[in-house]
Amino acid sequence: MNDRRQPPLRRFTLTRINPERREDERRDSTRFPVSASVRFLRAATDGPEVIDGDVLEASLTGMRVVLDQPVRKNEQLLVEVSSDFHGGFNVTAQIMWVEDTPEGCYIAGCEFCTILSLKQRAQLQRLAEMAFASCS
Repeated sequence: MNDRRQPPLRRFTLTRINPERREDERRDSTRFPVSASVRFLRAATDGPEVIDGDVLEASLTGMRVVLDQPVRKNEQLLVEVSSDFHGGFNVTAQIMWVEDTPEGCYIAGCEFCTILSLKQRAQLQRLAEMAFASCS
């Protein structure tokens, strides 16, 4: 049987942004900062509802985002991750948790519903490299 394992993205170790993994950490993939916009599309009877935001950090299995509108835990949405200069990708994700902030924004953690393709992984890596370069 042909094993089609995908090579992992290069890991970024930014102690001030990506602290060491805690003992109670449940994630399987390392998180890294990402500089990108995000748009969630929710199906509605009169057409898709668009929820805009920004990616704060991501991994190969999900991301943490800040949004301008609330989302619901366990909701599955189409996600468009994009950057003005480095393109983007689409993926379906499930909302795992949501917190509202005093500023009226919403921070959410979402898990990708599928394994990212090689093209999606490469795009995510470019977005992470862009964020890494801006922190240097």
